[in-house]
Amino acid sequence: MSRKSLDLLNEGIRRQKAGFRAHAASLYTQVPQDDPYHADALNLLGTVLFEEGRMQDAARLIGQAVRNSPGNAAAWANLGGVARHITRPDAALACYRRAVLLAPNRADGLAGLTGLSGGRHRRTTLRRRLALWPLDVDAHIEFGNELAADGANDRAALAFRRVQLLAPASPAGAYNHGNALRDTGEIDGADLCYRRALSIAPGSADILNNRGLLFFSGGSWPAAEACFRQALAHAPDHAAANGNLARTLQKREQPDAAVQAYRRGLLSDPASVPACCEIAGLMEAESWARRALTINPFAAEPYSRLALLATRDPARTDVLWRLRQGACIRPETADVWYNIGVERGRSGDAAAAVRYCRRATQIDDGHALAHLNTALALLVQERFAEGWEEHRRRLDSPEAAPFLRRFAIPEWTGQDLAGARLLVWGEQGIGDEIQFLTLAPALLRRGAALTVLTEPRLRPILRRSFPGIAVPEVACPTGGWEDHHGCDLQHQLALFCGGEVRPEPWIVPDPERAKVLRAGLQARHRGKRLVGITWRSIAPKTGARRSIPIDLWRAVAAMPEVALVSLQYGAAPEDYAAFAAQTGQPIDHAHGIEPLVDLDGLAALVAAVDLVVAPANNTVHFAGALAKPCWTLLPTRPDWRWGLTRDDSLWYPQTRVFRQQRDGDWEPVMVRVAAALGEWVEGQSARAPSSSQT
Repeated sequence: MSRKSLDLLNEGIRRQKAGFRAHAASLYTQVPQDDPYHADALNLLGTVLFEEGRMQDAARLIGQAVRNSPGNAAAWANLGGVARHITRPDAALACYRRAVLLAPNRADGLAGLTGLSGGRHRRTTLRRRLALWPLDVDAHIEFGNELAADGANDRAALAFRRVQLLAPASPAGAYNHGNALRDTGEIDGADLCYRRALSIAPGSADILNNRGLLFFSGGSWPAAEACFRQALAHAPDHAAANGNLARTLQKREQPDAAVQAYRRGLLSDPASVPACCEIAGLMEAESWARRALTINPFAAEPYSRLALLATRDPARTDVLWRLRQGACIRPETADVWYNIGVERGRSGDAAAAVRYCRRATQIDDGHALAHLNTALALLVQERFAEGWEEHRRRLDSPEAAPFLRRFAIPEWTGQDLAGARLLVWGEQGIGDEIQFLTLAPALLRRGAALTVLTEPRLRPILRRSFPGIAVPEVACPTGGWEDHHGCDLQHQLALFCGGEVRPEPWIVPDPERAKVLRAGLQARHRGKRLVGITWRSIAPKTGARRSIPIDLWRAVAAMPEVALVSLQYGAAPEDYAAFAAQTGQPIDHAHGIEPLVDLDGLAALVAAVDLVVAPANNTVHFAGALAKPCWTLLPTRPDWRWGLTRDDSLWYPQTRVFRQQRDGDWEPVMVRVAAALGEWVEGQSARAPSSSQT
């Protein structure tokens, strides 16, 4: 009967593989109980029931098979699969181990152990599988994913290359290879892999979603949106693609469409805390954040979202309380401590900001924004040695990516510069570059030859001010390797204020242009002191805090000995008309300089006036770097360069600071400015005639 039973089993296996499970089951049941192959028949019949979803019946039959034939390795492996499926991992692990002991060279037992093992044991098991079956595509994929999870992306990419060689028609190899290359920063290679995977499986929502993430991380919002929409066209219930589409729509400033995408994602993943929190933010609705808390009261994100919504209250009474709730719930989460640090810094407690942001970096040393805020809080306390070291980490943040330049030369770390050429480049904006270039003379005195990369509007000024410095024409950063212009070392502008080196004014304006501008101003305002002013900022985040209502300039404009000269960038005729109407005095803008586009003209114009009075913006940096007397008007919580309480500037010796005492209250500041201006005019008149230039 054994030969007939074996034929029945083989035919049953053939039918089962073809999808005819009922016919296969009828063949398996024909094997007699006293036949040597009966245990195999029970095992195979159990696999049929497993495929039909009848887990308990499958466990009963396969369990009977291993009792009848304890040496049946295949049955033990199948029993492990059933136990794993019904979430009995300990029982599954025991079954797989028995299968491996009985048949060390069988793939199913080792594969089961791999799925249940973790850490070093899982890695060892995977290596054993690959040693026994080097053509096992699934093992290569699992091994590559294990390497990627550990951050060994280069080795993971190599594993996925092997998958593509072994199974060129498998989209999994190209897809996972793309993921590994993306994580190593090889964007072009990752995109090539994703496109290869899509040529094999054009309807794969997972591949389309990850390709969209590639575009998203590069800031290509339209391309990212197109990929996410394609993914959803193939799989409308793909929660990740809905969420990523929503994030992209937020970047494209389409909040209503983003809310709809998040809602669609919740239909397939109703327990998504991030989606609920994002909807809460977009709709400014606490109810959605509370819904997220209902889903997971131990998540930190809903508390952070409630804290953000609490900032709508000018008193901000609940903000810190909500953030502290999140810290109590998830103390191991770096973001919650970082947010507390930011809030404490906002309230003016720089020491607390350092403490909490450092807690965040202790948890996650890769938290670039926490490092940056730690640095800023240290710098505002004038703890420069610590602050500059932390400040180096700013380049790790996503915000720095568009400005980051890459050169195949080492960074200068303070070694002797005699005879070396140093490549200096900026990445923080016009004002910061002007400020940090006050340290360039110190670099030159160390014997360095300098090459400075800066934006086109500053290049004429640099070439005139530092004739021995090379200022090449360069394009914007591309993210790739760039020409280092024959330099030996590189530096992101010399950040060592507070040490032995003192900043020095450095801008040399166009002398003829400054002379003509001053002559024109003096001709229009004979006998008056020329005071250049700005009154507003258009910076997206902080501009409102650094803008002073025009009517508060009335007392300054009314001084008969003073003529106000506009240094305001982006001003239109209606702005000048409004200034005249609200102060009762016109402001001189006949010089024709538009500081927004003509920085060389701005330098000449600042040189032509006697005094600059302005809120903190690029104008005060020009005045400082020109050694022009300047009064800087600061809101509460100004940035680090102005310190906490000082009324002067470490960077600019001719600068005086007027500080706001209460948020948004500029009136007391302008009263003090008007009084100081009266004293300044008297002092100037006592020292020199009005035609002199200070």
